[in-house]
Amino acid sequence: MLGSPLHTSGVDPALAVKCDQLKSVLPRLYRMAAHEAFYLLRSCLAIPKLLYLLRTAPCFTSTETECLDLVVREALSSLCNVKIDDGCWAQASLPVRWGGVGVRSAVDLSPSAFLSSLCSSNSRMQELLPPWALQATDPALDKAVAKWLTLGGESEPVGPERLKQRSWDDGLCAPRAAHLLQCADTVGQARLLASVAPDSGSWLNALPCANLGLRLGNDELRIAVGLRLGAPLVRAHQCVCGAEVGQDGHHGLACRRSAGRHRRHALANDVIIRAIRSVEVHAELEPSRLLRDDLKRPDGATLDPWHSGKYLVWDFTCPDTLAPSHLNRSSTAAGSAAVMAEGKKRAKYGELTRSGDYLFVPIAVETLGAWGPAALEICDEIGGRIRRCTGDVRSTVFLKQRMAVAIQKGNAASVLGTLPSGSCLLETVAV
Repeated sequence: MLGSPLHTSGVDPALAVKCDQLKSVLPRLYRMAAHEAFYLLRSCLAIPKLLYLLRTAPCFTSTETECLDLVVREALSSLCNVKIDDGCWAQASLPVRWGGVGVRSAVDLSPSAFLSSLCSSNSRMQELLPPWALQATDPALDKAVAKWLTLGGESEPVGPERLKQRSWDDGLCAPRAAHLLQCADTVGQARLLASVAPDSGSWLNALPCANLGLRLGNDELRIAVGLRLGAPLVRAHQCVCGAEVGQDGHHGLACRRSAGRHRRHALANDVIIRAIRSVEVHAELEPSRLLRDDLKRPDGATLDPWHSGKYLVWDFTCPDTLAPSHLNRSSTAAGSAAVMAEGKKRAKYGELTRSGDYLFVPIAVETLGAWGPAALEICDEIGGRIRRCTGDVRSTVFLKQRMAVAIQKGNAASVLGTLPSGSCLLETVAV
């Protein structure tokens, strides 16, 4: 395999063919709904179509990878209707676990894919080839390592980790994410930290199915991607509350006049109560018999005991990661706004906990996706019960995806709610 013509003169034509194939498909993608088209580009049509070639040929030596990246970048910008500059592309091309949107760069991925494939095939080559053939060093290995170091790799994986593409890839993604964080301002640091928080990118992995409530509208996808990448979302204007709204649209996430706050709250609670009812536990929203002294009540409670004879009571909140009151903490620690919000909820409903009959759980998920510890714990517990009932080992993942999509829908409604004609736009979002 290592001596085949594909490893020399055949690389450029093969990549050019892949690039032309992608270009031919794009007009049909543009006629589709944005979320479905984005999912296909990310999961089927771009790097996934190219991965076998990247692993079996030294594509890192070809300039065609740059042309392919340009096509993918323009496609992402068109599908999401978001301006993707160099800074946004540097983040967008990262894996979801490193804060990107998972639309990978062929330039960045090609040396990692080739090196992992080459290292993992060494043992089989030693079994098949005679000793004299193994004495020669493959020049492609040295070139691949040199390219990997040029792209930002610091220390090569060792031992069994050399056989894994993710290990080589993480060696490039970690310095890239650290560099983006170091160069960002306070708002950018809070945004980037939230993007790498556990499960903050769950909505990106959700299959866009309208029947399951996992499909984002065109504007909802645009705003979700723009908020994650820090791209401009709206033209600067005056909010309905009278405040000035910048191009990033962040004001709408915390504006108390925005109708999106109520939509986000209602969608999230609907996800929670549906999940609880799916494990054959009766529950209701806004229970009238759990009023506090100030006549406020929690978002929901079970009618059947949840654990140790106690009834589960929850209250959902979605603090804004980028709100001025949270920014100092959010720019240094991901999820700090959610942690603080959960503490306030516990103090607010301390009477229920002290009564001994109720198990109160605050559920705090920030606007940019970072989860509070109590929210993660109860989600894992509910997901575990669903798994025991249905046998689906992915139940917890699916629950987090539904919650993440609900929050992104609410974020979109909040941003659009700042526009003067927000009422009409909100009706469009709600469809």
